[in-house]
Amino acid sequence: MLKRRTVCILLGTAFLAAGLASPVSPVSAQDAIRIGSSSIGSDFYTIAVGAGELIQKHAKIGASAESVGGSTASINAVGAGKTEFALSNAFAATAGYNATHMFKDRPMDVRLVLQGQPTFRILVARKASGIKTPKDLEGKIVIAKRRALPELELTMNAMAEVFGLDMSKINVVETTNTGEVLTALRAGTVDAAIMPGGRKAPQFEEPMHDELVDFVYISEADRDAMLKLLPSAMHAGTIEKGLFSNQGQDLYTFEMNSYFVSRGDLSDDLVYKVAKAILDNNEEFVTYHKLAATWTAEASLKNFAIPFHEGAIRYYKEKGLWTDELEAQQKSLLK
Repeated sequence: MLKRRTVCILLGTAFLAAGLASPVSPVSAQDAIRIGSSSIGSDFYTIAVGAGELIQKHAKIGASAESVGGSTASINAVGAGKTEFALSNAFAATAGYNATHMFKDRPMDVRLVLQGQPTFRILVARKASGIKTPKDLEGKIVIAKRRALPELELTMNAMAEVFGLDMSKINVVETTNTGEVLTALRAGTVDAAIMPGGRKAPQFEEPMHDELVDFVYISEADRDAMLKLLPSAMHAGTIEKGLFSNQGQDLYTFEMNSYFVSRGDLSDDLVYKVAKAILDNNEEFVTYHKLAATWTAEASLKNFAIPFHEGAIRYYKEKGLWTDELEAQQKSLLK
């Protein structure tokens, strides 16, 4: 079994999460499992810590949260056998399974276990830029590239096609993280940006509250037209008027679920026990992070873009949630 050490992390005053972290090393999945996630202190890491605690307590399986990097790194870790499970955004998991985008070299043997909170991809613009519609992006500087989040550029390209934008007239620049995006927006060195984030995320709330930026609103029909050009991991999202400060109308946008995935070759019994330990104890899960409230059995079966592990399906069948329609979708994805 892995040598473990207890990790306690305090994020502001919102919550206290405790968990186990250990170096990545060979391990028997039947004795202990590793859950790959983003950096220590991130939402994904805290959720991974909570999941590990539930697995140890209720499934009696040793579990540790491993900080391996972002979503792409987490899927790589599962595919390389360095972890048994991982937390990632849906795009990275789907790209890994289908061997596309950042995983063109080889497919990743990953399967879905459960799903949680959605994250959005939203176009914001400095109020001083005069940008009100996507067409106004021409002649402007727009952040829409990040190596770890290729869906940002895909969203920009879909917008260009739907709105007939001349990309030669838009200066698309790249950043490495959201902090750089906010710095550039506040400094006025860029006019707009496509940004990732969830409901009430501070990277949207703070500049909206300060009236530095506003959302670039598009119609529901135009959003749906863009979705036809985007990966299946992305689906329709709506941010209701007033969710963020100074948000004057509903925002039709794009969202991706968060995935808890496993290696495809893990035993059905192991994955079943892991799924059961997490999903049967949601109220306890929420004590680690309020976003854990979104990780439910019912939510896990909506808008999935990679096949489920058979062990997870066993759990959903036991709960009476697995339908003929879901089985048909599962078979289609396996092809």
